[in-house]
Amino acid sequence: MSNEARRQAILVLTIVCFFIGLITMVQWRTQAEITRQTGTASIDELTSTLIQAEKSKDALASQLVELQNQVNRYRDGESAKHTVQQLLTQSQMAAGMVAVEGPGVVITLDDSPLARQFDEQSRKDIRNEYYIHDTYLRELVNALWMAGAEAVSVNQQRLVANSEIFCGGTTIFINRDYVTPPFVIRAVGDPKTLTASLNMVLTSLLLKDLNQRFGVVFDIAPSDRVQIPEYRGDIQYQHAKISTKDPAAEAKP
Repeated sequence: MSNEARRQAILVLTIVCFFIGLITMVQWRTQAEITRQTGTASIDELTSTLIQAEKSKDALASQLVELQNQVNRYRDGESAKHTVQQLLTQSQMAAGMVAVEGPGVVITLDDSPLARQFDEQSRKDIRNEYYIHDTYLRELVNALWMAGAEAVSVNQQRLVANSEIFCGGTTIFINRDYVTPPFVIRAVGDPKTLTASLNMVLTSLLLKDLNQRFGVVFDIAPSDRVQIPEYRGDIQYQHAKISTKDPAAEAKP
């Protein structure tokens, strides 16, 4: 609740308490006045006094009900605002627009230190065994998504729905930005589930083999706290638009 809304709510509650006290006081004074006048006033005078007091009490009670309704509107408004804020936060997290953290895994990949001995004239099929390729990154990332990863990044590049990992010559691009080894993949999710999924994919088996034979760096480390940055690129839709029709209804014969 904002400071302004809090002040308004306190003011309304103060007024409500005031009117409750005022109604109580009116009832007490009316009863006292009737008791005082019973011995000297006529029936008509007492009746008139009672009717006037009842009207005053009804008016105060009506104002009290309105103030209570106003307090409820403030409360409902704050509840709706909180719900909208929750939905907005969840949408931002799903779209990768905010940084997140939590338990997960950190995967480190790097070219073999022996790769520096090769030049452009070296045989390509031999040289490739010493380097990390874009296909390795894609396969590992896919294994993380399948295992229920809630957020993934590669070298501080947050992966979202339209992210891509591809190779241009000897260069790897992620989100159309040039990235260099070592490659650090971070994922938030259940560490045990993520690790088990990674260990089952063929790419992990290949990388373990390349590690032993050629010195390629490949390490999977569970962590209690993995930090993943927000997506920093632009998301623009030139052709897609929000559908106003129900796809399920259109699919029915």
